[in-house]
Amino acid sequence: MEKLKRSEVREGAFLILYQTLFGTTPEEIDELNAEAFDIAKNEQTDELVRGVSEHSDELLDIISRYSKTRSVSRIARVNIVILKIAIYEMKYCERVPNAAAINEAVELSKKYSLKSDSSFINGILNSYMKDLEGGNAEQ
Repeated sequence: MEKLKRSEVREGAFLILYQTLFGTTPEEIDELNAEAFDIAKNEQTDELVRGVSEHSDELLDIISRYSKTRSVSRIARVNIVILKIAIYEMKYCERVPNAAAINEAVELSKKYSLKSDSSFINGILNSYMKDLEGGNAEQ
């Protein structure tokens, strides 16, 4: 397994999780990746994909509580995946500072989403971080 920067781990997890929304399994993505793509991934990527997948419903609930302007069904799938990764890291990955998770989510959104969505993602994650750090986020 190769050594990756945390941003590469996140991007690899994002690409895998996004593809799973269309019915492809992580195992199938691994096969396709070996044949045609070059998604940077390692054990940390696999851990992030597993964690986000296992907590998917809980992460969606958090997104719906903090999205004041759009219902979850109206949020682009790309943004849902980006938000799930960031919220998972903020809630479950002690070694990842909340601000870093937010910054990386905004960077992913700039690369893969619409320009206007970056501020939407930033707003949700900052609200969640304030509650998390203030002890007000529901567990």
